[in-house]
Amino acid sequence: MIKRARNVRTSRAVALVAASALVVAACGSDDDAAEEPADEPADEPAEEPAEEPAEEPAEEPAEEPAEEPAEEAVDSLLIWADELKVEPLQEVAPAFTEATGVEVQVELVPFGDIRDQVIQAAPAGEGPDIFVGAHDWIGELAANGVIDPVDVSGAGDSFVQVALNGFNFEGQNYAVPYATEAVALYRNTDLVPDAPATWDDLLASCDAVAVENCVVIPGAGDAADAYHNYPFVSAFGGFIFAFDESTGFDAATVGLDAPETVQGIEFLQAQSEAGTIPATNYDGAKNLFLEGQAAYWITGPWELGGLQEQSDVNFATSIIPQIGDAPVQPFVGAQGFYQSAFTEKGLLAQSFLLDFVATDETMQALYDADPRGTAWTPVQNNIADANALAFSESAANGIPMPNIPQMGSVWGPLGDNIQLVRNGELAAAEAMTTAADAVRAAVEG
Repeated sequence: MIKRARNVRTSRAVALVAASALVVAACGSDDDAAEEPADEPADEPAEEPAEEPAEEPAEEPAEEPAEEPAEEAVDSLLIWADELKVEPLQEVAPAFTEATGVEVQVELVPFGDIRDQVIQAAPAGEGPDIFVGAHDWIGELAANGVIDPVDVSGAGDSFVQVALNGFNFEGQNYAVPYATEAVALYRNTDLVPDAPATWDDLLASCDAVAVENCVVIPGAGDAADAYHNYPFVSAFGGFIFAFDESTGFDAATVGLDAPETVQGIEFLQAQSEAGTIPATNYDGAKNLFLEGQAAYWITGPWELGGLQEQSDVNFATSIIPQIGDAPVQPFVGAQGFYQSAFTEKGLLAQSFLLDFVATDETMQALYDADPRGTAWTPVQNNIADANALAFSESAANGIPMPNIPQMGSVWGPLGDNIQLVRNGELAAAEAMTTAADAVRAAVEG
């Protein structure tokens, strides 16, 4: 567990401010030195003309360049954050300012607007130094040269590994992760009191209560949904793109038609044909569960608040039961703090992130503000709410949604073909071959 003492954080931050000042001072010295040769040639023709030109240029360039960059470098840090992150960041900002003398401005920007606004504003020097974002933005942001890598190796043991995997792009880490999110299994506890450990346990529990709809999942009927159905892609070891923890995702290796992937979708097809998983879209699945007509519902933590506020259905959550030989891997979304590649305050931005955000206190505050899942192991170990813990555990078992640009070519073919399988219109093997061919064609251009 990493919990930095205040004096350690302060000394490091102060050292960085001092380093910034030295860099600026060095720039000023270079300007002075550049003017010195003007004195020598000026002395030979006449002494009087040599003194006047030498004094005027020597003072002006020496003062202006040295002062302006110094103010720019240490004046303030600008952070763009959505409404759930503003308050936790504002709470930690005074400690950073006290240590460094550098103000922190936290500006509210809707989460859905941050990426596009950063891409437009940052190259013009008008964007933030730090900004909040999702891990699957990396492909686009890195391609546009908008973000810089962030070295979190000093706190690596405190991060949930799947969150670090999410921010790994071409072998480098590009953010300080703070949150994770994955689907899990909701159950109606009046129908099934105990969480199933395996899919066979789930089937047995549905048989015992003779419920018409055993488990409802979006992605069929009139709407495709690759995200919610990914646990079946991965159930027997299937995958979309090859992944290596040291280098990230590799779009050259498409696994949608791999035998393990086909096996998982064949399993889904069998469950659909048996009526265990009815053909429903998102709203249909939700309504069946809320009306007490389904024993289980697979979806995300964003539904927790609404379910806790209503009293018609008693529920609990758990990880998705194991289907193959290993735990099911749902898709995981991660959120983190990016550092702009255009900031002139890179050292200060890193100090704020590594010394003041990557701490138990700040990570706890971020989780409390939005308790969907945490990327910080000490916070995860202290989650008391069983429902919230289930989603963190589900994410820890999962795999990050691929963060490479080629993932944009996957959602349509994968979702559409799974929808056809669940609607009984296409066999699993043919569907996955079709999806894989479409993805390869898009990747190859």
